[in-house]
Amino acid sequence: MPTAYLGVDAGNSKTVALACLASGAVIGAGRSGCGDIYGAATEEAAVAEVFAAIDAALDQSGLDRGDIAAGAFRLAGIDWPIDREYWERALDREWPSLPRRSILNDGYAAIRCGEPSGVGVAVAAGTAAAIAARGADGGLWDMSWWGQHAMGALGLVSEAVRAVFLADLGLAPPTALTKELLAFYGRDDLAELNEWFTRRHDRATQPERVAAARTVTAVAAQGDEVARAIVDEQGRRLALYAEVAARRVGLTDRAEPVPVVLAGSVLTAPDSPVAEAMHRHAAVLLPSARLHVGALPPAAGAALDAIAEADQPVDENTLEQLGATAPPPEFLVT
Repeated sequence: MPTAYLGVDAGNSKTVALACLASGAVIGAGRSGCGDIYGAATEEAAVAEVFAAIDAALDQSGLDRGDIAAGAFRLAGIDWPIDREYWERALDREWPSLPRRSILNDGYAAIRCGEPSGVGVAVAAGTAAAIAARGADGGLWDMSWWGQHAMGALGLVSEAVRAVFLADLGLAPPTALTKELLAFYGRDDLAELNEWFTRRHDRATQPERVAAARTVTAVAAQGDEVARAIVDEQGRRLALYAEVAARRVGLTDRAEPVPVVLAGSVLTAPDSPVAEAMHRHAAVLLPSARLHVGALPPAAGAALDAIAEADQPVDENTLEQLGATAPPPEFLVT
């Protein structure tokens, strides 16, 4: 009889797979590269990375694929029916014997990280942002391509770069971001930085661009008004979409508080100013929200989904077991 459960969280920066027992105890973990069919070099490359993480987790656990009772695949790039169909075919081909599986956008992975019932909203802000909600009746909604604002590290850095370029043109206020971004990227002036970001060949990659997110929040913490406005707007945008997600699945129609689980490096960093700004704006935009940082990584939330979808109980004890046996933080750092 299959005895273990698999959770997969695939993003642009990394893919993580966890194999767990029904108790929540992690018995194997694997990590690989980009598992987003929109972000990888090819769709086939994304599939290969997802299965590389799975096989690494199984190797560590001492199990094989036949020991897995259910798998929950939470994958960046599951945005339209055609994307889900692509992954359905890929899993049919690569793992036809898997007894149970579910395939959803990676935004759903974090919900059970702070809410064992799986009912609530997840707001993940890492490289970009993924926001998803599950209602009490099982209804689902995720932001996907409906998000019309740059958020996460991408949003922070894009707005910061825009601010310094406009300041150089005399079209926006001067900001300490200019000096700090030039130092971070090792560029002599803004013309050199602009060229590196936009030239036809050997331009900055997305990971290189978004790596300055912590510089933006640090400048904001130092009191720079331009950087503070950027951080505040990021919090407002995340709160806006959290309200939309909650409303779309009927959570705002209930008397109960709305669980909102925060995930991703931008929101879970110690003393995150973006998280603070989101709390402040959510108090107005979604007053019934109960915001809290997920105690587990998103891959753990996917594993909890797999356990629940196999009709096994998921409660606080399951979360505790998973937290006590999850890989160390350095395994998950982007």
